[in-house]
Amino acid sequence: MESVPKVREILLDEEIDEQEFVEIINGIYKQECYIYAIIPEYEEELLNELSNDFLLVNKIPFPLIRIFPRTISFLGYVKDSTKQYIYEFYLRSTTMDYLVFSEFDVSQHLSNINKKNIDIYKIFESNQIPHITIGPDGQWLNIVEY
Repeated sequence: MESVPKVREILLDEEIDEQEFVEIINGIYKQECYIYAIIPEYEEELLNELSNDFLLVNKIPFPLIRIFPRTISFLGYVKDSTKQYIYEFYLRSTTMDYLVFSEFDVSQHLSNINKKNIDIYKIFESNQIPHITIGPDGQWLNIVEY
């Protein structure tokens, strides 16, 4: 029998700063945190900031339907041991459709993501892996546990 996920929400202050946000994540993940994302190419500043820490798994054309201009998005992850990047991802969460935080390494599953199967959330749901997502407009965190 499949277990039902336990989801709790943490409401975020509209003006949350980096220290407050990192403290919340530290309260959930004591050690490192993996950040899984599909980063659009127009987030060039973030990609440059991540430099060698972002491990690229695949490039995916975006949008998937026949709309122009098409761009490329970068599927990958960061093992953020010091939680130095987590706030930058939070700030950009409204411009990135796929962003997940977890304390578990699921990098071996990322190779299953492609332009026909782009939903990285399914990796966590189907394997019942605890994770965090960010609600619309960065208003709250969804903490999913199994």
